[in-house]
Amino acid sequence: MEKSFFTKKRALPLLIVLGVGVALLMVSLKPSPKHQAASLPTTAVEVVVVEKLALRARLIGYGEVKPSTFLQANAEVGGRVVEVSPKLKNGAFLDEGELALRIDTTSYDLALAQAQADLVGNRANLGELAVEETNTITSLKIAQSNLDLGQRELARKKKLLKKGSVSRSQADAEEQNVLRLRQEVQSLQSQVTMIPTRRQVLEAQLLRAQAQVRNSEYNLQRTEVLLPFNARIGDVYVEQGQSVGINGKLFDASGMGQVEITVQFPLSRIRPLLSVLSEEAEGVTEVNNAVLARLERLQARVYLVGADVDMPWTGKVVRLGDTLDAVTRTVAMVVTVDNPYQQVIPGRRPPLIGGMYTKVELLAPPEPALVIPRRAVHQNHVYVVSEGTLQVREVVLGFQQGELSVVHSGIEVGDQVIVTDLVPAIPGMAVQASVDNESQQSLRQLASGNGDLK
Repeated sequence: MEKSFFTKKRALPLLIVLGVGVALLMVSLKPSPKHQAASLPTTAVEVVVVEKLALRARLIGYGEVKPSTFLQANAEVGGRVVEVSPKLKNGAFLDEGELALRIDTTSYDLALAQAQADLVGNRANLGELAVEETNTITSLKIAQSNLDLGQRELARKKKLLKKGSVSRSQADAEEQNVLRLRQEVQSLQSQVTMIPTRRQVLEAQLLRAQAQVRNSEYNLQRTEVLLPFNARIGDVYVEQGQSVGINGKLFDASGMGQVEITVQFPLSRIRPLLSVLSEEAEGVTEVNNAVLARLERLQARVYLVGADVDMPWTGKVVRLGDTLDAVTRTVAMVVTVDNPYQQVIPGRRPPLIGGMYTKVELLAPPEPALVIPRRAVHQNHVYVVSEGTLQVREVVLGFQQGELSVVHSGIEVGDQVIVTDLVPAIPGMAVQASVDNESQQSLRQLASGNGDLK
């Protein structure tokens, strides 16, 4: 039987060649694969548009209310309290010039009468001295005339003695008379010379008597204790009939015209409020004047901590503390509120009285600044959307205020700053931006000085 072609040994190589040819034909006829460019996914982000806003530098602190004027009334004279005003009670109000209490005046009336009597006596002594001066001068003139006559008579008798017309005893008697007249003139001259000195002594005594009268009158006035200003009475330490000594405590009184609050701030936080000081100011005087002028422009709002209604009082900054607190490293700022009792709204705003704990908010005048949300800053860098991609920019910050950051350089008006928290944030990554209108509006509100400052 004849073998088939496929069973012959020489057919095997032919079959292999044929299979390879068919495989090559199939590969050549297969369509080539299509290549597609790979693309990264686009990330949706929220942004705020950078604006130059009128920023009000803002600072919040806390402090206790104290009256700007406080009187601790002490007795200026001693004695028994004979009258006490029925209004002199803790918490009561007394008007300026109103009598608070009176001390017994008996001893001071007697002292005044004695001083007045001494004054009258000294005035009389001065008048007597004036009359004595006139009489002494007249007597001196007469004595001088008598002396002149006596000297002429003595000269005449000495001539007669030489001629033997008078005796020696008569001449000696006349000489003794002249000596007596000279002594009289000398005595009167001494009296006239001493009169100015005696007058000075009497005038000094008169001045002393006048001072004693004024002192007695002053002591008499000090027996009445009058309020020097409109005041609210604090503690009262005396009662009617009680005796008090000099400098004894009477009562405490707080002025009603103004209160002040001392608030401590770190120096670094105060700096933004004073940031517009002229760089050209030189010397302590110019800098102090600039600081005071800046403080006068600050607005102060005072809120009562724990109050149900958030209605502020309007205050003003009047001064800075003179030293840096050694423990807290803070500087004191003193804020005053005028007429705290006249700003009362029943049921809504009580009067500011001593001991109240308050929140003080200070605001500087508005100044243009680039402001972005604080959460958009990542270690002095911000993420900005540019042509659909993320860019990382380094920024120079001025200061941070609550949820705001003030930027000096690194971004410009119109830039879109990302406020979404991106992890990871890769430069050049594709992003799709949408404006966060709520953050944009909050930014404007906080920059204007409204809203919560955290």
